[in-house]
Amino acid sequence: MAAINTTAAANAVVSLLQSLSGMGDVQIGAPASVGTTVSAWVTMGSAQDEIRATGTTVRRQRLLVMFVYRIPTAGETTAETSLMALVDAFFAAVNADKTLGGVVDRAEVNSLAADEPDYAMRAGLEYREYPVVVSVTQQGTYEVNP
Repeated sequence: MAAINTTAAANAVVSLLQSLSGMGDVQIGAPASVGTTVSAWVTMGSAQDEIRATGTTVRRQRLLVMFVYRIPTAGETTAETSLMALVDAFFAAVNADKTLGGVVDRAEVNSLAADEPDYAMRAGLEYREYPVVVSVTQQGTYEVNP
């Protein structure tokens, strides 16, 4: 049973992203700038704790993985197909190791928040963003008062 440790879960997701062929920069927290190579950042989303049994809690933590690239002046198709390949590879990697190297009890991945293409303008530059949510389950303990 893995202890509840959101930082360890986020670091495991970062490591997984960094292992993907063709992935640009990966970090926890939003970057100061983004290049034309597909990059990703990981942040903490919502969490819910519940009691599993006396003295045992279960936390379901959502981690947001934002795939992002700056729209190049040419080569938009290449950037988008690179994004597609990286998202496919990320889903496959999470599904190949549902414990993220033993850091969590279970990991599930979805891109339900990406139904519409998200393009954002910042400082006169256009960015493509693709959100993926990794939901992880971890167990912990609490002290039972007599």
